[in-house]
Amino acid sequence: MLNLAGREAGTTGTFLPPGQGGSTASKPDDREALLEVRDLRLGFTREGVREEVGLAVDGVGFSLEGGKTLCLVGESGCGKSVAALHLLRLLPSPPAKILGGTVRFKGQDLGALSETELNRIRGDRICMIFQDPMSSLNPVMRIGAQMGEGLRLHRGLSARAAAREVEAVLERVGMPDPAGVAREFPHRLSGGMRQRVMIGMAVLPGPDLIIADEATTALDAVTGKRILDLLRSLTESSGASLLFITHDLGIVARIADDTAVMYAGRIVEYGPTGALLAKPVHPYTVGLLRSSPANLTRNSSPPRGSPARSGRSADIPFRERRRRLAAIPGAVPGIWDRPAGCSFHPRCAYAVQRCSEEDPLLRDAGGTFSRCAAGAHSGDRP
Repeated sequence: MLNLAGREAGTTGTFLPPGQGGSTASKPDDREALLEVRDLRLGFTREGVREEVGLAVDGVGFSLEGGKTLCLVGESGCGKSVAALHLLRLLPSPPAKILGGTVRFKGQDLGALSETELNRIRGDRICMIFQDPMSSLNPVMRIGAQMGEGLRLHRGLSARAAAREVEAVLERVGMPDPAGVAREFPHRLSGGMRQRVMIGMAVLPGPDLIIADEATTALDAVTGKRILDLLRSLTESSGASLLFITHDLGIVARIADDTAVMYAGRIVEYGPTGALLAKPVHPYTVGLLRSSPANLTRNSSPPRGSPARSGRSADIPFRERRRRLAAIPGAVPGIWDRPAGCSFHPRCAYAVQRCSEEDPLLRDAGGTFSRCAAGAHSGDRP
């Protein structure tokens, strides 16, 4: 369960938005979250003007339990990747500037760790699959050498022992010739093979958490599906948690237990994936669904042959007969151009006067939590 609490009294979870006071929140059960992010605020300075900061992530919070998958979804520029990169402190400072919030992994405050201490976690207990494998892999190192580097660093394995582990994981991710691939340079592999290498590198040390940033964006549909199935299979077999960043709601439907929709640096709607896709409340979520090629809308049946997986794809409605996709007008505002009130109101077909005046709060919308001032009128949206 995605344990987030709204701003209003009576909600439970581990999300504490800014300005609400308090340092703790009740949990719906006694299970300790593997990853807990609270009130994360992160900005960037303008070049040459360091005292002026534009908010890229504003009050984001979530928790992720062991063995679960959480998707952060939204358009480019919504702050998804920035939030994920900050979890491992991978953003250069300047221009990045941390303005507040905490990130706790297995109860340990990552923000309080030194760089040396954090390096013991990076690439070992938390691994990341970056968006573009070609720019993430070292072009002058052979695949086997760079995959085994973490094992030699964190586990103290010899080069020969690390090579055996690398070949075993390459076979596990479906490489036809693991030993041959290990001897190759990245440029000699296809895009799908490079992505499999990145996935293999992420699962190789047996991490507790894998962060995948748009891991299928550069791949064709068939290869992307195979990569998703592979990643889901590997995380399920290992018990690792997965934080998956995407703009594709088809991916969300396939792999996510819970989903958080981000817009302009904030989570605007979250909840169990089946509930969020079956009955979206926030106008931005509705717009994403209507503009998705997957055409995920409610009041329809799953396609023939859909896997029956509780809380995931079997619970997510599909529509076989398609209609014209509806685009969301305008674009995500930049960090220096956020409007007053709700950041989405200039693009929202349901906006009312109060939307341009009030900063909306997260509210229980029945099934999900939504940050919408006009939420009372959204229940009948198709």
